[in-house]
Amino acid sequence: MKKFKVNIPAGPIWNNDDAKVKAPKVAAAHQGEWTGQWTTVVEGAMSVVEVELNVENEGNHSFKTNVLAGPLWSNDEAQEIGPVIAASYGAKFTGQWTTIVEGVMSVIEIEYTF
Repeated sequence: MKKFKVNIPAGPIWNNDDAKVKAPKVAAAHQGEWTGQWTTVVEGAMSVVEVELNVENEGNHSFKTNVLAGPLWSNDEAQEIGPVIAASYGAKFTGQWTTIVEGVMSVIEIEYTF
C-alpha cells in the first residue's frame, strides 16, 4: 500500500513525554501512524506531529460526516472540488453538498473507510 507523511497540528506539546501521549492519538484520529517526529511551530501554542498515512484507506467500516468547503456556487463546482477536499481528510466525497450560509460557506459530505 502506498503511504506518505504529513505534519498535522496538535496544539501545544511540551516535551517528548507529552508527545508520546498526544501524537499517537492525533495520528489515530487521521487513520495514520505517528513517526516519532514532532516540532513546535508557535512557542507555547502549537506543535505539529509527523504522521504516515495510506493513500487509500481500507476496512469494513465507514462513517459519513459533513465538512466545511468554502462557498460553492454550483453542483458542477461541488463535484469538481468535493473530491479534492475529501482527499485532504483521507476520505471520499459522496457527491452530496449544501450551502449553509449563502455566498459564504458550503459543506460537503465525506465518507471515511476504516
